[in-house]
Amino acid sequence: MVETDMGIFRHGERCAEREAEEVLGGAGWRELPVRCERDGREVRVRLLAPDDPGPLPAIMWAGGDDVAVKLPLEELATHGVASCVIEDAAPESAQALEELEAASDAVGRLDLIDNCRVFLAGAERGCVAATLAATRHPHDVSGLVLLSPDFSAGNATGNDQDAGGIWGDMRRFHGPVLVCRSEGASHRAFDDARRAAEEFPHARLVTLGEGPRVVGEAMWLSHAVGEVVRFIRET
Repeated sequence: MVETDMGIFRHGERCAEREAEEVLGGAGWRELPVRCERDGREVRVRLLAPDDPGPLPAIMWAGGDDVAVKLPLEELATHGVASCVIEDAAPESAQALEELEAASDAVGRLDLIDNCRVFLAGAERGCVAATLAATRHPHDVSGLVLLSPDFSAGNATGNDQDAGGIWGDMRRFHGPVLVCRSEGASHRAFDDARRAAEEFPHARLVTLGEGPRVVGEAMWLSHAVGEVVRFIRET
């Protein structure tokens, strides 16, 4: 188990403590617990890693009560990508942002992880915290993934930033960005994905439709994982 109370990315510093012990596993992957703190609050992270000594690329999923929970993360692991989800993530994006920063600190300093290939990701409202973290730490983030982004939450960006400010901040992140949207999404989600792809300087927009290739949520998520794996390999 790894513990840290740092709140900004410092991936250049390795943690000298013993890495997390395996608690669960499957074909080609294992799950490791990681614990850290932010402002006295404990942050628990589920790290699903390939059966590989590493160093591995890692993708940090912001938020827990969204489509990211349903993603077949084991599938990412079988493709050589470590995937991290914050347990009991805060519903308010300001606190979710702090949790994501703390988790990225801890995971990025594991010997198992390639700290030059740490990606941030969000799904639906989790995209707010992921985007804010990327714009606050543009030099520590290898890339950003947004699945069906929803930036409509009224207090999503915290007290020091109005809901519209996040769009302008996107221009501060010059790393690669993958935006995936569903052809059957609401007009709001469809528009948010399109606008995000326009605001980020280096973004690619992918539409996963409801046709013969992608039918139903399970298939959409599986194809989204495929796009994520391709994005990480090409970055």
